[in-house]
Amino acid sequence: MLIKALEKEKEIISARSLKKRIFSCLLCGTCENLCPLEIKVSNIVYKMRAKMKKNLLLYLFKYFSFYPEWFFLILQTLSHSKLFLKFKKSFFLSKFSNFHIKPKKFEYLQVYSKLKPLGRIAIFSGCSVNYLLPSITNSLIYILNWLNYEVIVPKQNCCGAPLISAGFKKEAAKLAQKNIEIYKSFKIDGVVTPCPTCFHFIGDIYRETIGESIPLIKLSELLESSKRNLEQFIVDSLEESIFFHISCHSANYTKEVDKTIELLKKLGIKNIEKRTGCCGFAGIFSFLFERESMDIIRKKVLEYNKADMIVNSCPNCIIQFKAAMKGKRTLHYIELIHKILLEGEGNGRR
Repeated sequence: MLIKALEKEKEIISARSLKKRIFSCLLCGTCENLCPLEIKVSNIVYKMRAKMKKNLLLYLFKYFSFYPEWFFLILQTLSHSKLFLKFKKSFFLSKFSNFHIKPKKFEYLQVYSKLKPLGRIAIFSGCSVNYLLPSITNSLIYILNWLNYEVIVPKQNCCGAPLISAGFKKEAAKLAQKNIEIYKSFKIDGVVTPCPTCFHFIGDIYRETIGESIPLIKLSELLESSKRNLEQFIVDSLEESIFFHISCHSANYTKEVDKTIELLKKLGIKNIEKRTGCCGFAGIFSFLFERESMDIIRKKVLEYNKADMIVNSCPNCIIQFKAAMKGKRTLHYIELIHKILLEGEGNGRR
């Protein structure tokens, strides 16, 4: 009813309570995934946000979507400076004090060749991985090379998720077209991304926004169809208890976690439990609604404290858990597979 009223009565667009209601949506995809009529609720929310008047914070997200390197540079500088003391209660800013990583920039094409490759796979890292968690890209390159694919990493841009989430639909469309042109310029079999949000955007949202998308391949499908014998890489009995945290976009859009867990079990990781539910990051939600974001992650901390390790399907969830559970080992499942393969090859298994 609110959405219908918003479409007809422009004067209520500026109402603060309505604006808060529209912008507090997690855009997780759960409601549309459960909807028997398959109504794309997230698209309706994007449409409404595009109509609403933007404040300065949202315009900052617009700017930083086109220049993500400045966004992360400023946040990392603030989080390590004396000025940070004035914001010590800011959970959003404190997340970035956990990272001392020099961003891995892909300003030009990177190629990781193989002799007689099965094909060529491109990587779309996503901003969080590119600037804060580059080890995930390194692990992905290793796995794809191990599967005998040539790997290319073109110039990396934002996928546009922060833009469209902040209500800048036209700007998101321009960025989408730019990314599509970059990946279309290469002869590739498809694109793999370690970020389920990027997967959803460069696939589904691009298609809905500009009628074209980037061709995607799921890593689980490449591993599942590989002729390489994964069984020989089985790790020694792992006593650690592992919780596999399934991000919202993994659960509702990529839907490859079950295959991934089966692969991990084949590799000898038996003591692994599947866990669902939002971690509270949810893109710009954790910035605009910091208190609510903290409430959500606190519940997860209580639930996950008994695990020895948390394996994630989303880099943004990793950022959230690293901030809230600093003593807990947290990995992307791509990093875990990489470690297993390295251990196997170190023991002479090839």
